[in-house]
Amino acid sequence: MKTVLTAVLTAIIVGAVAIAAIVFLKPQFGMTTQSESTNTQVIKSVEREEQVVLVSLGIQGLNRQSENRALWGMQVPGSARTQFIQYDYKAKLGIEGKDVRIEETGENAYKIAVPAFIFIGHADEHFEKVIDDNGLLSWVTDEIDPAQRITEILQGGEQEKNIADNRELLQDQARQFYTDIITAIEPTAQLEFSFA
Repeated sequence: MKTVLTAVLTAIIVGAVAIAAIVFLKPQFGMTTQSESTNTQVIKSVEREEQVVLVSLGIQGLNRQSENRALWGMQVPGSARTQFIQYDYKAKLGIEGKDVRIEETGENAYKIAVPAFIFIGHADEHFEKVIDDNGLLSWVTDEIDPAQRITEILQGGEQEKNIADNRELLQDQARQFYTDIITAIEPTAQLEFSFA
């Protein structure tokens, strides 16, 4: 019985070593992995937008995310996963052009009511995972999803702060934009602006 058990264990160990050797040495044996993907797209609708971009902000940052495994409310030592993503993109701020109201207040005088400033979108995005710092037992902690983190960065709460921090510049740009349009038609027009 002992001989049979020894033979079975030896066969299992030899098999495991052979599988490990194939996995780790597969490039030397000419084994490669092939992958294929497809993407099918259908445009469901086209909508006209009347948004006016007034300011484009160049934003750079370093985002850090950490996860730990907890057992009975206590963190498991060595289970931490930490990921750093470096990013830069352009945030586009402006207004809904369709909501601007131009009212004639007198002869050759106009009042332009500018709606609230909004985050319109982003462009020139670049994201790079720069560091993964994982503890010895990090395999017990769920992996951090970089795609979800990128979405959180782009859609995060910083947009309202960016608008508030640049409100004066946005107002100046709105004044300049509508002054140029109106004075191109009526050079002596007197303009008054109000902002939401």
